[in-house]
Amino acid sequence: MRNTRPSPMARKFIRANASADPPRPSSLPSSDNSAENSWPQGPIRDEYCFFYGTLMDPDTLSKVLGSSKPPPMMRPARVIGYEVKIWGQYPALLDKPLHPVDGIVCGLLSPTQLDRLAAYETDKYRLRACLINVLNNDGSTEKTIEGVSFMWNGRQDELREGTFDLKQWRKDRQLRELD
Repeated sequence: MRNTRPSPMARKFIRANASADPPRPSSLPSSDNSAENSWPQGPIRDEYCFFYGTLMDPDTLSKVLGSSKPPPMMRPARVIGYEVKIWGQYPALLDKPLHPVDGIVCGLLSPTQLDRLAAYETDKYRLRACLINVLNNDGSTEKTIEGVSFMWNGRQDELREGTFDLKQWRKDRQLRELD
């Protein structure tokens, strides 16, 4: 089986980025303030991930990260300078100057979570640094933070034009589970 962990260079970049004293994930208003939440309250290291596809689904993200509850720090977000194309049923993030892509930002709480995400994304995606606009309820930018996202790492001819619809993906997943 092929190793899908970020490369030593990517891990070095991530560690260096974390030491640059960016805002901490705990500074994002929580989407779930319940005492029943099983996630640790303080991060082990600072790291934000921008998700634009299946990992915007709290249940899917929780399963991938190995938790029974959704992470408390999930907020609407946008990155500028990218576009989404489709690989099978999954979205792929590509460079496109000045173009926005909406998704969510999530504060990660352990190095193991980043490894689990990399395994889920497969070698078709690579981790890359990006600036993430955390959005208010009205869609305006509350603040901009440094983070990472998984970019397409495959061949361009594997992609087709299209957009990712989370609601439709959830419906399709439910239908597949009934079969």
